[in-house]
Amino acid sequence: MAESAPLLRVYRLKPIEGSNPSLSAMIRLRFVLTFCCLVTIGCGQQKSEQIEWQLPLSAPSDPHGARVQQNLPDWAADRMGHANLILLQKSTARIIPVDLDVGGKAETGNIHLNLLGLANGLRLQAGSYIDDENVHNPAAFVEVSLAGKIIYRGWLYQEFPELFGPDMADWKLWLKSINIQSPAEDISNPTETGTRP
Repeated sequence: MAESAPLLRVYRLKPIEGSNPSLSAMIRLRFVLTFCCLVTIGCGQQKSEQIEWQLPLSAPSDPHGARVQQNLPDWAADRMGHANLILLQKSTARIIPVDLDVGGKAETGNIHLNLLGLANGLRLQAGSYIDDENVHNPAAFVEVSLAGKIIYRGWLYQEFPELFGPDMADWKLWLKSINIQSPAEDISNPTETGTRP
């Protein structure tokens, strides 16, 4: 029992009676370093698992996102009306207004625009686009070609002009407004011209 008493005192990190103080400090330091090494080795051998918040972030897929080729719904192509589009040339800050009827085409420099459809309340339902009269989300389905190559075929949203549309180096395209004619409107009557009495 007398032999083990000094050992207990070392583990309790108390100075050993009658010993050199610097030697006692070295023993303490050696004990702490040994303990730290064992803990580090033990931690390194554990299998590392990534917690959900440590995983890299990835953007969720946006169903309204600007894919290069989208499908035109039949109901959108059947709508009669027109859209007011704005083209901005970034290098010169030149703004070009473009008014197109459904089925109409316009050309500015090497950019070709084709208005293919319209919607008053565009939204997704079960993975398909519908025109919901209870929703205010005016949109125009356009086809944009640059130097003869289609770079975008999809929706432009009046309420979100900066978020969706073609990605062009020197140009920006957005939808200013749309006007959809109801089936009851008589579009066959010519516009009256001349002066009123």
